[in-house]
Amino acid sequence: MKKSLLWLPAFVLAAFSAFAQPRLAYELRFEQPYTHYVDVQLTISDLAEAETELHLPVWTPGSYLIREFARNVDSFTASADGELLPSEKTSKSSWLIKHGGKKQLQINYRVYAFELSVRTSFVDVAHAYLNGTTVFMYHKMAMNQAHEVRFIPHSQWKKISTTLPQPGKDPWLRMAVNYDQLVDCPVEMGNHDTFEFKAAGIRHNVAMFGAGKYNEKQLIKDYTKIIETAVAVFGELPLQEYLFIVHHSAQGGGGLEHTTSTTLQTRSSVYEKESSYKGFLGLVAHEYFHLWNVKRLRPVTLGPFDYSKENYTHNLWFSEGFTSYYDNLLTRRAGLMEQDKYLEVLRSGIESIHSNPGDAIQSLAESSWDAWIKYYLRNENSSNVTVTYYRKGAMLGLVFDLAILQASNGAYGLDSLMKKMYQQYYLGLKRGFTDEELLRSCREFMGSEADFIFEKYVYGTTKIDFNRYLAYAGLTLEDVRDGKTAYLGLGTRNSSNRLMVSSIRSNSAAEKAALNVNDLILSVDGQEITDLDKWLVTKKPGERFIFIVYRDGNQLTLEGKLDEFPAARYGWSPGGSRNPVQQKIYDQIVGKN
Repeated sequence: MKKSLLWLPAFVLAAFSAFAQPRLAYELRFEQPYTHYVDVQLTISDLAEAETELHLPVWTPGSYLIREFARNVDSFTASADGELLPSEKTSKSSWLIKHGGKKQLQINYRVYAFELSVRTSFVDVAHAYLNGTTVFMYHKMAMNQAHEVRFIPHSQWKKISTTLPQPGKDPWLRMAVNYDQLVDCPVEMGNHDTFEFKAAGIRHNVAMFGAGKYNEKQLIKDYTKIIETAVAVFGELPLQEYLFIVHHSAQGGGGLEHTTSTTLQTRSSVYEKESSYKGFLGLVAHEYFHLWNVKRLRPVTLGPFDYSKENYTHNLWFSEGFTSYYDNLLTRRAGLMEQDKYLEVLRSGIESIHSNPGDAIQSLAESSWDAWIKYYLRNENSSNVTVTYYRKGAMLGLVFDLAILQASNGAYGLDSLMKKMYQQYYLGLKRGFTDEELLRSCREFMGSEADFIFEKYVYGTTKIDFNRYLAYAGLTLEDVRDGKTAYLGLGTRNSSNRLMVSSIRSNSAAEKAALNVNDLILSVDGQEITDLDKWLVTKKPGERFIFIVYRDGNQLTLEGKLDEFPAARYGWSPGGSRNPVQQKIYDQIVGKN
């Protein structure tokens, strides 16, 4: 009996060892940043296999497109005990090392990083910005293990900004609890500006690269307003620290959400004009709201992630679209947008949906599902056959808000649905929601109206009857077209000091006249044209036109007849007085003066 008891722990230990998970430690070097390379050394320990396969993600969460990050990897080698080992690629983003049972491997590879966007990585002499999915290879059996990272910065870089946990006093040594956290914490290194502040009781850090003149006190004040307004929706801030990485560059803007941080891209001149600054604050609000909506309150398929392929959902209209609704709503609630400006945001948003021919072709659910092949891979015909789950989803958020407020006689709106789902699925069940669970949650707040909205407006292509819902707040949109505005249905771009056709609206005068995208316009009605809009305002619907274009080496003469603008141009109806419930709903939706 004693012998068997003594034998049992050894057996258990042997069994445990057979299923032990590998440990991964990375070292990233930037010795020649002017080459735009990151040199990665990966040490894998505690292996219990004869062959080891490593993988690099093909996409990054929050940006739904296969980006093939492995195309930037080269010089892959593997060794053990100082000797090179045979390795081969088994797929576009997988590497197999045959080592015959070695316990520890050293992997070296280089990553070319020269694309400064919120979803990629960039290295030059000024700084390095890293998105983990572009750099860190993973071992499938070790995804839930802790991952260690040591950064060896270029000698002139003094700062690092990231929410990767710091296990000790060395800021260049970081430890992620698992692979998901490792790649969900972007890293900024260099000599960027930094400042911090407290909002909602939590420390918030800001890393500013390439910034122009900005007022730090004003930024802190406005960031705080947005943060505390967002926290009020969900009732809690589920983290201890948050980081804003802000890149200022010439190519424009955008953002990408992470669980404890965000990366924002904007122009350095953004702080110089109130209009551009307020637009930037809307971006801040959008990405911060993602801290809850999509990073925690999420479709069940969006986490844990499969980094090797597309992760499909029908609900980006909810995750991205409702966040787009809230980015303007939060800035309005925070006092950073005037009432008339907010009403204009709603009006123009609705108008853009009703003027988009793709609204009758693609549903919001289809738009979400096909984001991988349609949203990020647009062509000249995209606006004719697709909708954006961002903008239409945002306006559907308005519909949800109004419908819930109506069902509750103005007592509560969309905030309550968002908070209830956050508590139920993220805090309670600790998982995402399914399509059916999303519908069921909406039924709890608006009854059978939820079934109608989902059937007609989410999974169907029925034109949204916005006035039906706006009436709950005593609002009405009216078509203000006068029938005198001529419409061609043609978009252009400049090419060699001439206009080239860049897009054609389906069923428009331009399409009926057989104009093509990439036609070079030589003349219109016998005259050279450098501004098509100026020519168009002199015309009336029904007038004929003659285009001479250059196409594929041939000169063509194309004739047609101008249309009237085919979609509504909206303005707010003056309306009458609101009853008490309408006024209550109006104040919830638009806010008080």
